[in-house]
Amino acid sequence: MPLSSITTQQPEILSVLVVEDTESERLFICNLLRQFGWLVESCNSAYAALAYLKHSSVHVVISDWRMPGMTGIELCQILKNVNLPPFVILLTANNQTADIVLGIEAGADDFICKPFNPALLKVRMLAAMRIMQLQQNLAKKNQLLHQGLEKETALLNTIQKDLISAAKVQRELLPRVQELPNNWQLHHRFQPANYLAGDTFQCFDLGENQLGFYLIDAAGHGITAALQSVSLAQRLSMERTNWHQQSPNEIVNALNQELSDPDNTGRFVTLLLGKINTSNGEVQICSAGHPSPLLLTNSDCESLVLETELPIGIHSAIQYKNQNFKMKPGTRLILFSDGAYECKHEKFGIFGLDRLQQLCEKAKNLSSEQLLHHLSHALKLWQCNNIQDDISMMLITYPSQLMPRLHWRYYE
Repeated sequence: MPLSSITTQQPEILSVLVVEDTESERLFICNLLRQFGWLVESCNSAYAALAYLKHSSVHVVISDWRMPGMTGIELCQILKNVNLPPFVILLTANNQTADIVLGIEAGADDFICKPFNPALLKVRMLAAMRIMQLQQNLAKKNQLLHQGLEKETALLNTIQKDLISAAKVQRELLPRVQELPNNWQLHHRFQPANYLAGDTFQCFDLGENQLGFYLIDAAGHGITAALQSVSLAQRLSMERTNWHQQSPNEIVNALNQELSDPDNTGRFVTLLLGKINTSNGEVQICSAGHPSPLLLTNSDCESLVLETELPIGIHSAIQYKNQNFKMKPGTRLILFSDGAYECKHEKFGIFGLDRLQQLCEKAKNLSSEQLLHHLSHALKLWQCNNIQDDISMMLITYPSQLMPRLHWRYYE
């Protein structure tokens, strides 16, 4: 069959290394390959081939099976352990199945049995060329993917560092060490589900025996919720909100007018906001879709019955109302976000408000700091240490008359 009768696409120029200890056969194969238009080098032993490949690379290696010193099988085993190995064609006079299996297991990609038709060599080389082109394209794509992965990793590392810094900034907005008027005490816990939380809270001295407080829970958690809660915290600062002149519901109504969700993405916020008269324990509070706080006494723990409207940001026409109650000396007011009771256990389900209330009542004799630690530990156990939502708890204590003045520390 004449070579001109083979009608197949012309290959790109391939580099070929012929390894054959018989000079006549080596010259014959090299001449054929050069006629096909490929770049050809040759060696008379496997050792010489390995020495050549140390400083040069080729696309295809055509090697005789039986050679003195090192066989073609042994050469295959070595070549297949290098990075991006060449395509290996073994030449053999034996076409037994066992030999073919042995060669494939050693790493050979193809076989040509001697004697062979020159046309067969060409089509085998064309097949090798297609495979090598696929490998090269795959290698290029892998390289591009690797480069892209490196960029993504660097970007993620930068984002992670930024999130860590942002989380520190967010914690700076939480209550700091301060003296509350008339020996009142404040303790709190803050556990974001991720780096940043949609929760934030504050309690500060308004002067004239007045405390102002709020607890915000923006829908969801993560960056979007955190930005919204931080923005509201800045808005509720004493520099931007007239806490002295405005009642809690006036502050909340103003917030509701300002907060909007033009894309209808569910960007609403639940909120408890109020004032406390530290001389007599009178509390004025406004609820916007937030869980009612608990009131812990020396004898029991009750959930305050508060009327609540929709969360802020849902409907601008809602008018929020003030509600009043009175704390007695020695009682503690516990405010919390829904992450403190909506967490789920794989087997036992929702933690629930009732369980949270019962847990507080059973631990009522603990100090405020111990109580919050106890609650936090119970919630972590319920979630198997996999925090599902932001958890915020703020505990405001009205000291009894016999209670000495205690200085509290800021706890993470």
